[in-house]
Amino acid sequence: MRRRDFLKDVAAGAAGVSMLGGGGSALLAREAAQAQPFLLSDHGCGRATGYAETNKIVTVGDKTHVTWLDSVDDGFRVRIRTLDRKTSQWSPIVTIGKAFDNHGGPALTVDAKGYLHIVYYPHHHPFRYRRSTHPNDASAWDNEIQFGKKCTYPTLVCGPDDTLYLTCRESGDKTKPWVVSLYVKRPGKDWQGPRTIMRSDKTGYSHFQEALAWGPDHRTLHLSTRMYSGDHAHTVGYMASPDYGKTWQTPDGKPIELPATRATVSAIAHDRDKKLPGLRCGSIAVDPKGTPHVLYSAGGLRPAEAWIASLGKDAQWRYRPLLPHIQQRLPNWCAFMPGGLTIGADGRWCIALTGNPIEPDKGQGWGGTKNEILWLESSDAGESFTTRIVSKIDPNVGHWMPSIERPTGHNRVARPGLMYLAGDRGKKNTDILSNGVFWVG
Repeated sequence: MRRRDFLKDVAAGAAGVSMLGGGGSALLAREAAQAQPFLLSDHGCGRATGYAETNKIVTVGDKTHVTWLDSVDDGFRVRIRTLDRKTSQWSPIVTIGKAFDNHGGPALTVDAKGYLHIVYYPHHHPFRYRRSTHPNDASAWDNEIQFGKKCTYPTLVCGPDDTLYLTCRESGDKTKPWVVSLYVKRPGKDWQGPRTIMRSDKTGYSHFQEALAWGPDHRTLHLSTRMYSGDHAHTVGYMASPDYGKTWQTPDGKPIELPATRATVSAIAHDRDKKLPGLRCGSIAVDPKGTPHVLYSAGGLRPAEAWIASLGKDAQWRYRPLLPHIQQRLPNWCAFMPGGLTIGADGRWCIALTGNPIEPDKGQGWGGTKNEILWLESSDAGESFTTRIVSKIDPNVGHWMPSIERPTGHNRVARPGLMYLAGDRGKKNTDILSNGVFWVG
């Protein structure tokens, strides 16, 4: 099915009727009513809602706080808005602070008292950190605090005693491997660190895409990673800490000597070929039973594919392909990262992925104009999924970089909200763009 034909079918309200049966039109009407995207901003930069490893949405009580990165004439600004779920009204846009370039987007969490915590700004620079002045209120913030050295890509979670845990990539000079650092901030204290918990096995440019999730004991930290360095090899891996990040181990309890490397983490997938498949990761979720599930994809394959790797009781990984579930609803479509996975307190699985039609044409892949946001949902622990497109299809504008709401310690997620970017990725990290930033919830 060509994209233009699919668009005609969607406009007519009849797409997929033949495969969905007589109720196809009614289903699409319900989907359209569910997914009415709301424009948060029309000044989004080329990475406004990136990156997949970073949580940007927090719901506390009847309020949902959403943060992203805009670009304006004189640079980049971290923004936040709040949805009042009682009235369905959004607050005005609040500016948190500046960012260095389009990689300086925010990470957001909340503590047990309802105070919001946010980190942002760098691309090989120190972080900026602020705390909200009042609980469950994003309209005013305490003074900005700097910490770290050459940092990028923050993750941020909050412990049971309101200690903050942050991981990031930290770069060095050309003679030293780049690393993942862990920083810790106890209530009322300064940021402590860095402590190196992972490192590349090569010098020079490296990327880790590490993501964090708490186990149900709110003590065990689960970490997923996609380790990449200049050798064009990718390793999707996992490790866990049973003691708030002090020590780390493999799924069978074997200690990992720090800093961990691609050889010592629990390997989920490898890529040693320069052409295929181009692995991406950036999302981990833990179910109510304490089982970690890692979402990753191979975007270099055609069709691109995505999987969920779930840890079995025997400490072995089980692999669940998502492409068959997607094509059951959308024949001739595929999906890949960026994306995210959330498992709610009720055990419901919600997945956001970047998808597009499988056809030999331009506009696919990283920031392509044919990209759309796919939503997959399962109420039976991943045995079956429903699939739908939640972005508003425009043949000239790509929709990508979905950011799904995830639990970070004190925010319980029932049905997660979703934010995504509509527009151009830009040619340089410093490009000033006017992209759309949309919310679906």
